[in-house]
Amino acid sequence: MDASAGPYLYERLTEKNFQRLCNALLASAYSDVQCYPVGHSDGGRDATRHHDGRLIIYQVKWTSKPQQSPVTWLNSALEGEADNIRRLVKEGAEAYYLMTSVAGTATPRRGSMDKMDSALAKHSAAFGIPIHIWWRADIDARVDAAPTELKWAYSDMLAGHDLVRYLIDGADTAAHDHALRTLVMKVIATQWDEDAKVKFKQVELTSHNLNDLFIDVEAIRLSSPLADHRVAYEEAELDTLGGAADYLLTTRQPFTLVRGEPGQGKSTLGQYLSQLHRAAYLAHENTDPAQPSTRELINDPRLPLRIDLRDYAAWLAGIDPFSDEDRPPRRRLRKQGSLEEFIACLLTARSGGLPADTTTVHDILERLPVLIVLDGLDEVARSDTRQRVVDEIDSFTARLRSALRPQVIVTTRPNVAGLAEPRSDRFETIALTRLNESLRTTYLRKWAQARSIPDKERRNLERIFRQRSAEPHISQLADNPMQLTILLYLMHKRGNSVPANRTDLYSSYMETFLDREAEKTAAVDEHRSDLEEVTSFLGWHLQARAEQGGGNGQLPTKELRRAILNYLFDVEKETNLVDDLFTAVTDRVWALTSKVQGTFEFDVQPLREYFAARYLYDFAGADQPQFDKADVLRHLVRRGYWLNTSRFFAGFAKPNELSGLVETLEEERDEGTRPRQTRLTAWFLLADGVFSARTRSQRRAADLFLDDLSVRFINHELRTSDDLPVPSPDRGGKHLVEQLLASVAQAPRSRAAVERRQLATWLLEDPEIFRNWWHPHMRAVLGTDQEDVWLRIGSDFQCANQLAQPELDCLALADVSTAAAALQAGLIPPHGSLQEEQLVRAVLDGHTSELDCPTTSYASDLLCVLRPQYLLHKASGTNALHNLYVVGHSVPDLFGRPRLNAFTRLKERDPRFHTLQPALKFSKGQRHTTSPWGNTARAVKTILGPCWLAAEIAVIGAAAQGFTTGGDITHGSQPLGADPDYGRLILELRLNRSATAWWAEQFATHTDALSRATWVLGLIAVADETVVTEHLPRIDEAISALPPEMQQALCMSSSRLGASLVARRLSDATLPAAATCAPLTALLITHYVIAPEGPVQQLQPLSNDILTNTAPFGSAAWPALLALTARMTHAASPTNLEGLRAHGPHGTVRMQPSDLPSDIMAAILASPFDYPMAWVMAADRAMRSDSDQYLANVATDGKWFSA
Repeated sequence: MDASAGPYLYERLTEKNFQRLCNALLASAYSDVQCYPVGHSDGGRDATRHHDGRLIIYQVKWTSKPQQSPVTWLNSALEGEADNIRRLVKEGAEAYYLMTSVAGTATPRRGSMDKMDSALAKHSAAFGIPIHIWWRADIDARVDAAPTELKWAYSDMLAGHDLVRYLIDGADTAAHDHALRTLVMKVIATQWDEDAKVKFKQVELTSHNLNDLFIDVEAIRLSSPLADHRVAYEEAELDTLGGAADYLLTTRQPFTLVRGEPGQGKSTLGQYLSQLHRAAYLAHENTDPAQPSTRELINDPRLPLRIDLRDYAAWLAGIDPFSDEDRPPRRRLRKQGSLEEFIACLLTARSGGLPADTTTVHDILERLPVLIVLDGLDEVARSDTRQRVVDEIDSFTARLRSALRPQVIVTTRPNVAGLAEPRSDRFETIALTRLNESLRTTYLRKWAQARSIPDKERRNLERIFRQRSAEPHISQLADNPMQLTILLYLMHKRGNSVPANRTDLYSSYMETFLDREAEKTAAVDEHRSDLEEVTSFLGWHLQARAEQGGGNGQLPTKELRRAILNYLFDVEKETNLVDDLFTAVTDRVWALTSKVQGTFEFDVQPLREYFAARYLYDFAGADQPQFDKADVLRHLVRRGYWLNTSRFFAGFAKPNELSGLVETLEEERDEGTRPRQTRLTAWFLLADGVFSARTRSQRRAADLFLDDLSVRFINHELRTSDDLPVPSPDRGGKHLVEQLLASVAQAPRSRAAVERRQLATWLLEDPEIFRNWWHPHMRAVLGTDQEDVWLRIGSDFQCANQLAQPELDCLALADVSTAAAALQAGLIPPHGSLQEEQLVRAVLDGHTSELDCPTTSYASDLLCVLRPQYLLHKASGTNALHNLYVVGHSVPDLFGRPRLNAFTRLKERDPRFHTLQPALKFSKGQRHTTSPWGNTARAVKTILGPCWLAAEIAVIGAAAQGFTTGGDITHGSQPLGADPDYGRLILELRLNRSATAWWAEQFATHTDALSRATWVLGLIAVADETVVTEHLPRIDEAISALPPEMQQALCMSSSRLGASLVARRLSDATLPAAATCAPLTALLITHYVIAPEGPVQQLQPLSNDILTNTAPFGSAAWPALLALTARMTHAASPTNLEGLRAHGPHGTVRMQPSDLPSDIMAAILASPFDYPMAWVMAADRAMRSDSDQYLANVATDGKWFSA
């Protein structure tokens, strides 16, 4: 829908119906109007009106196409009616109105409406009566004011809110869209019933509504689409989103990928959101369904359609998911299989057979705001089918650009195997988090109320739950809604006696429930062991069938009976028991349910996976005396689709089997064909407590994660997602922390040391453990050249603030790098001490601007209020911060209470700081001027003297586009030198952008290091391109004379200013000249040539040596790293690889999918801390070897279930 066309789609009306609409609007507004029959020869008058003795003529002109030149089209229409108008004037007409569907533009003097007014004046003079036009906007306004019944009579033109209101309230109208309304309302009613109950029905809750148990699980944002990054920075907190449902009801992001662990509530979230929107449609129906929440009805509802992606995948394979017909899948997926085609099938199936095709679907998408929930991407098992499903989702969302306010939500599990997911540049990615204490309590009370548990029992249950959930293992189980449901059920039945790991939890639940069923049903009691075996077999059968692409987790009734019969025959059991077993499995036992008539399935995927694992553990190799169960785990680990099954399977292991499991994981890790997948699977097993029964085996399992590749993958996952659990101390966490910290102590300057330390801190429950480890190491290096590295190691927990005074007396802080490390580590030196002076100097010299320093020291307060990132944000808003983040610059918290508190402390320390806070603001009359930057830099200089921080702030102001020059200046002052006036610096830099001689004069006049560095930054960021190119030799000369620490500060400042896009850009034409300069000079130029998210550039005039030699400048070398990445992707070579290696592990790059040589990828994986993480992930994807056999085929070849 073209939003500029207005709220009504007149193009969908025919010419005659548009005339009828206009006549209806006239009749609604005026009682004295006369409307002429449509389609008759009317002599140029579609309606007339006598008002105060004046005859007014109305003529209608409609077009089905937008007009590029509305003035020309309308002039032509009037000229075509000229003879009729002249005749009507002779007959007494005194005013003429042309009513049209053509849209006008309102730009003063240049818009079509103003231009047409001039033409109308000429027409009026020519015809001798006033000529008026009712533009499309005039018609829109009159339709807005018209009675609802009038709008609904022309429902073809309705879209958005009006069409929704028609669909909800227009049951008694005879409108043209009655068929559409009937289709939509039937689908909504059907899906309402389907989603009204919780999916997990095995806890005697089948009679309760979804709302009885729904809790709004909280979510965090993992990533924002690159195409619309602003949303992330407009939130008070960048990551925490609150309740997922509340967020998704209000987000402006149209496309969202929701990740969550098994049982975390992804599907329930989709059900709940859909029900909220459906409630608004059904509230006015006679059925009057109970609302799915206590909240009020949504004022602006969407049309919700919830789609199981496993059904879509089955449909692509030629299976009808809406039928109980048993048809084998196609060997190849449908050639034509768009989501619109499948939605059309869904509409027909859920409406009871009403016709719907892709035209119907496109009509809905263009006219109605929709919510499309695509549930369970992880349930599409085959990698090629999943890739096709994702491709179709991406194509579908691309086509939705013309739709009316669409919202698409895709749900999936954590992507351990790195399988296809929707485009990250289009989809926002959020993750459901683990339940906090408040949500657990809320759920407990809802659960108790849904089961009608008396208050006394409920209070006792709450007491037991509080006691047991204080234990780390029970707490870990309770952080998942489905597992919490089982926990509560077992606690209610057994009291304190509940298991502490996942597999035992499910087993206990099954056992307890079967105990209950056996008491009620003789058949269950008699055939209990067979029933458990058959149910386990069906779990395996359906899970394996889904992986092969032969189904969507459902079995038709006949096939289910056949599967049970064949199984009993194969295991040589009485087949005449099949009827009893079939009845028990489908009607008596909670494991299978019928959601589609004539088919059966497990209620939720985790149950199917549990039973599949149970069958594998109990029966694989049962007829082979030498069979090794670890071999089953080996094949499970190789297949990402079986991750949850592997967790259940390993949980069944007995203590004497654990050593074999660890050995299998070691072998799989060392094989190297699925590096990330193998390690993440092993991590889940460790966190699940699989190895806790044998301490020695558990230590070996924890040691799996000490190699460099494991540290990189696990640390990356913990930092970028909420998918991975954290092993508790007694489940290997304590041992792993000890080993990681020992590695850090052994090689503190290693490239791996930072991430080893970070991984250890993830596992720590008490920061004091880290501090107690760090303190003696720090004490041992006081006064040596190792101070800096150990201060940085202690930064995570602000360890330096625990140093005693005798230790502080020994702290040398020999250079600015060590002083910056001390500030980051939380050192708060005494007031007026030499150490305080050293820390302040580090701030003023620009060496701490990237550090997060949350202490209350004088130096930290200065950094908090004067951070360059804040001044960049002031110049360019959230875009600047996003761009900095994209290239790897730090974006600390710049706002809020800590900043205000820092100001308070500074003013208490020195009254002169009272001038700083107002200097940072736009004073009266100086809005949109550079005054905050100039006045702030002047205030800093007045209080603290000339410094690099003040110079950087001033140059930011000079470079800021869209601001006029303003602020205070001292008469007779100089922009550079020993006593610079930073207000004058801004003025002079801007005035002399193109004045080559001025720059040469300043270079010759001011030779001190601070002036030369300021001159370089101002020249590169502000001067015209020709001036920059001409002065490149002088830039080289100035830079080469700077001390190394000032070179580093200059480079970092230039990088921030260039990456933020605050300053003007330089073209590629500067690169050939830059290629003849020193690497640092070339790097400074590239800061203003490459945009953080612009087209990928190889910076071809610059040699590989230049790009490689910029590596010492860290995150400021991002243009070189991007260029090396582009070159490597375009043509992999050892030279390019060596360049990437020089830049090390912490750079941020954008990777484009490409085929790269396996030896290059193997080299990266062999030395993962030598390359950026994006390259390590790319190498993992390239080296991943997907198993060419389905697990069912492996089982058959290995005779797992036969002698």
